[in-house]
Amino acid sequence: MITQETIDKVLFTTRVEEVVGDFVSLKRAGSSYKGCCPFHDEKTPSFVVSPAKGIYKCFGCGKAGNSVSFVMEQEKCSFTDAIRYLANKYHIPVIETAVSAEEMAQRDVRESMLAVNRFATEYFEKNMWETEEGKAIGLSYFYERGFTEEIIRKFQLGFCPDKKNAFTEAAIKAGYKLEYLQKLGFTNDYQNDKYHGRVMFPITSISGMVIGFGGRILSAANQHAKDNNVPKYINSPESEIYNKSKTLYGISQARNEITRKDECILVEGYTDVLSMHQAGITNVVASSGTSLTNDQINLIKRYTENIVIIYDGDNAGIKAAVRGIDMILEKDMNVRILLLPDGDDPDTFSHKHSAEEIAAYIQQNKTDFLTFRTQSESKECENDPIARSNFITSIASTIAKIPNSVKRAVYIQECSKILGIDEQSLDNQVKRSAGTPQRTYQTNQVQRTASPNTNTTKPVTHSHITTIDKEIKQSEHDIISLLIKYGEKEVRLTASDFFYSMYDSNENEKKLDIDVPTNILIYDILQKKIDSVETFTPINEPERTIYNTYYQNFDEQKENINSYLLNYSNPELIANILGDNGYEIDVDYWDKNKEKRKELKLKEQQDKEDTEISNLVKDTLLEYMKRRYKKKKIELTEKINQGDKESYATFVSINKAIDTISRKTKHTTL
Repeated sequence: MITQETIDKVLFTTRVEEVVGDFVSLKRAGSSYKGCCPFHDEKTPSFVVSPAKGIYKCFGCGKAGNSVSFVMEQEKCSFTDAIRYLANKYHIPVIETAVSAEEMAQRDVRESMLAVNRFATEYFEKNMWETEEGKAIGLSYFYERGFTEEIIRKFQLGFCPDKKNAFTEAAIKAGYKLEYLQKLGFTNDYQNDKYHGRVMFPITSISGMVIGFGGRILSAANQHAKDNNVPKYINSPESEIYNKSKTLYGISQARNEITRKDECILVEGYTDVLSMHQAGITNVVASSGTSLTNDQINLIKRYTENIVIIYDGDNAGIKAAVRGIDMILEKDMNVRILLLPDGDDPDTFSHKHSAEEIAAYIQQNKTDFLTFRTQSESKECENDPIARSNFITSIASTIAKIPNSVKRAVYIQECSKILGIDEQSLDNQVKRSAGTPQRTYQTNQVQRTASPNTNTTKPVTHSHITTIDKEIKQSEHDIISLLIKYGEKEVRLTASDFFYSMYDSNENEKKLDIDVPTNILIYDILQKKIDSVETFTPINEPERTIYNTYYQNFDEQKENINSYLLNYSNPELIANILGDNGYEIDVDYWDKNKEKRKELKLKEQQDKEDTEISNLVKDTLLEYMKRRYKKKKIELTEKINQGDKESYATFVSINKAIDTISRKTKHTTL
């Protein structure tokens, strides 16, 4: 178990923009940063990171939180693993107390699987570098392929012993469960190693955690495997930590260079990535032998909108390149294709040339998808009108995938010139291919609560109770939002504000325990009686936890209270509240050379802000009171319907209070 001291140090040291920046390409937007959300597919960036507040928030999908919750969400890991990851990033020593057998048993499946993979990586590496078998078979294979020690260690390559159950025995002896060894694809039903006698390629997540493996067969270590059906590569099965369609080999090693160069080079296999990195071209990832998927494209789009696909120059390579073009264009990304000379793949090509030569070749020979397809496919249908018509229709279908209308129009113009076809005809075909998408619009409607009927009582139904409970919970959320955003601001209260009083059964105004007129902190208001019965106490669990944590720690934390809540209470809820900037002033809109004007504008804006916040506080609290009274009214109605005549006087008083509040509140919303 990680000590609290370590956790506190991690939380104090981490910078949210640095943590998120490892996974998302961020661009400065005023005092914040902006990028495409890593948690859902979007074309227009709506993901905002605020260094000042220490939070991130997506205004598209609603995901929000701090550095720890981001790592937990991104890596699908536990709080402990997220702290461990951040500690490693910031070079903070992790101090752990002894873990009991019971605590070990409580670790979730994902954490256990990651632990098995960490053990496997170290085992395969150690076996290759330190045993005679590993050196003679595994290490010699990589050396023969031209890989240096530096690149072998960089990608944590290893070797699984040829003995059928060597790894399984070692893992079980080290305390790892057979259940996880089998789930992760290391061990078969006979408790033998599936990877025995293979060189191992660890597959990592964006953050560098090993989530899977690829194992390549070696004839020298597998002379018993004469059957031609033995696969050349074995990959990890799908699991809680590994999804092949969402993973790119080499992404953790390439992500920073992809961002720096604003371009990602996509190849097919493990050794293609290794060779390119060794040659000095490090913005390279591989789809690991699978057809390119939408999730893999979204992963690349976090870092750049520019992709260069490098495949073999044979027919299979051309077809593979064509398959990925449409999907990339659909994501509003720029795709270029590079075909290598016949007989070469990225692995062999990079071993023949220097980094400068490879970079120059890529720059000079990468082509846009239109030039690539016309050069590679049009010759096949030159003398066949039907084939030519089908080819043009196929090109039009590809152009139709481009969301950007300007970019689409440019490609239509260029295509009509290259193919010698009327531009209008091609444009019509593109429109037919695109179809006419129907737009749907959603509106958020605010349901108003009708004024109660003070003359009659109606039967109480369960739906009435459920509805009013939901309304009270919403009011509680609104009040907590006020507390977090404006807790230390003063609100001007006057005698005319109904907030301070209610009517008793004799219609005499009864003052609560606030002297008016006065200025009072929102922080203090909620400690007063805000209805006739009690102070503000949320019934909703998340809001109640935040409220209690706030008041228990405010005196000690003061201006750091929100950071404290973000780290120790409910990060997602707090970040969502803080992510709504409310009445934040942005001085960048004013001419910086006119300081006096700016000063006046700021004061005017500040005065307006103070007035609006005061009104907002009053209306929010009044709405909360009204909803509490409505619930009391429902309870009283039930008593009256059961013959309790003594409740009627209170019922009338409550009705009058509700009517008065309804007249005074402006229904201001957060």
